[in-house]
Amino acid sequence: MRAGVAAHRGAPAGRLVYRAAVPTPLDHLLAILLAVLFPIRTALFGYRRLAAADPGDVPRLRMWLYRQGIAIQWVLAAMAVGLWIWRGRPWFALGLVPRATPGVLGVALGLLIGVGFVLAQRRKILADNEALERLRGKMRHIERLMPRTDQESRWFAGLSLTAGLCEELLYRGYLIWYLTSVMALLPAVVVASVVFGAGHSYQGPKGVAVTTMVGLFMSGVYVLTGSLFASMLIHALMDLYAGHMARAAFDREAEMVATVATDEALPLDAEAPPAP
Repeated sequence: MRAGVAAHRGAPAGRLVYRAAVPTPLDHLLAILLAVLFPIRTALFGYRRLAAADPGDVPRLRMWLYRQGIAIQWVLAAMAVGLWIWRGRPWFALGLVPRATPGVLGVALGLLIGVGFVLAQRRKILADNEALERLRGKMRHIERLMPRTDQESRWFAGLSLTAGLCEELLYRGYLIWYLTSVMALLPAVVVASVVFGAGHSYQGPKGVAVTTMVGLFMSGVYVLTGSLFASMLIHALMDLYAGHMARAAFDREAEMVATVATDEALPLDAEAPPAP
C-alpha cells in the first residue's frame, strides 16, 4: 500500500488501529538512530560530560546541552516528516490528525484535574522548606542539568517544548508505526517505551524505569485519543514543571547557604560591661 498502513481486523473504531507497511531502508536507519545511536550518544557523550566538568564550566556546558538537544531532536523529527512526505503516507498514521474519539473527552478531563492537583501541590511545596529539600534529594542526580538563571530557564523551556513535540512524534508516532510492521500494537507500544526509557539512561536505572513508565502512559494517551496532540501537551507540561520546580528548589538551597555564610561572617557583639 502506498499509504503505508493497513487496518487491524476487529479493532474498535477511533483507536490507533493501523499497521505499518514494509519500511524502507531509510526507515530502518531512522529507527536505528532512535533505538541505538541516540541513547548511546546521550549516555556517553551528553550528560556524562556535564557531570564530569569543573563547577566553573557547568553553566556553559549546560547551555550547550540545551541547544544541542533542541537541534538534534528537530533534525530527527524533520527526517521522519520528510520520509512521510516522500512516501506519501497519511498523516493520521503518524498521529498528526486530530480525531474525535471517546478517549479525547476522558483525557481532557483527566488533564484538567491533574493540572489543578499539580498547581495545588506546587503551592504547598514552595511554602515548605522540608518539601523543597526532599525535592532536591530526588533531583540531585540530574542537578547539573537543571536551569539556574533566567536565560537557562528560557532555553530549558525551549527544550521542554521540543521534547513534547519531537519525542512524541518520534517515539510514539513514528517508532510505534515502524514496529507494527513486525509485531502487534501492544508489543510495539512496550518496545517503543523501553527504547524511550533507554534514551534517559543518564538518569540512572531508576530514571530509566520512570521514563519507561512515562512512555507507556503517553502511549496509552495516544491510543485512547487516536492522535499525538494530547500526549505532546502533557509531555511538554511535565518537562516545564520539572524545570520550574528544580530551579525553585535549588535556588532556595543557594539562598539558605548564602544566609548561613552571611551570618557566620558577621562580627560577634562585644560583651556587655559588668554591672557596677
